[in-house]
Amino acid sequence: MFSDADREFMSKDMQFVVESIESKLNEPSLAQFREVALGAISEFIRAIKEFEASGAPRNLMSVLGNPAERAIDGHFEKITVGLDTADDAYQVLDALRYAFSGYAYNGLHQLYTRQQNECWHPKMRLTVVLEPNDIAMLAETPTLYRGCDRRELETRSFGQAWTTSLESAIEFAFHHYRHQDWFDPKSRVVLETSYAREHVLYAEQSNECEVVVDVDKLGSVIEHF
Repeated sequence: MFSDADREFMSKDMQFVVESIESKLNEPSLAQFREVALGAISEFIRAIKEFEASGAPRNLMSVLGNPAERAIDGHFEKITVGLDTADDAYQVLDALRYAFSGYAYNGLHQLYTRQQNECWHPKMRLTVVLEPNDIAMLAETPTLYRGCDRRELETRSFGQAWTTSLESAIEFAFHHYRHQDWFDPKSRVVLETSYAREHVLYAEQSNECEVVVDVDKLGSVIEHF
């Protein structure tokens, strides 16, 4: 579906699970726009690579955006002319625009920390340490919590985002997503584990006290009672 170069850029530079994008674009409701989306992704990547190759610094204070951001937004506007904002195609194209524009703005840090969680977003699996971070603020082996669906524990298919705050985990388990159609309070749990600081990929301790883990290095995970 994607060229080798585009696939490599998304998987290595952007840390996307490329199959999550392919699966979304193969949904029947998007059949008519699949080629448009594929072309847009290729154009977004071209704009980012061209900007990065120029050596120009990312100006995070600019209200106009850098050349890659402007190219991405301009292409999005062109391909969505006539689409209703409520259409599935528009929503997916806009999610792609948001993700690639975020990467163009401030690289992997912006892309990961500002990803959308209440609507579709390309799935990410972080495999590198994200800078800057608060990893040094963590205990050597902190206790971590995660609010999620019970199926994660049953299948041991855990997400990467955990927290040092039990209160934050409870919020994500039982309150944060309660207005979503898929939300079932009976299937929600708070998980608990101990995890070595040396394997942490990212930590941000000022808001939700998030800690991003390498799920392959998780040990014992239990339901918190």
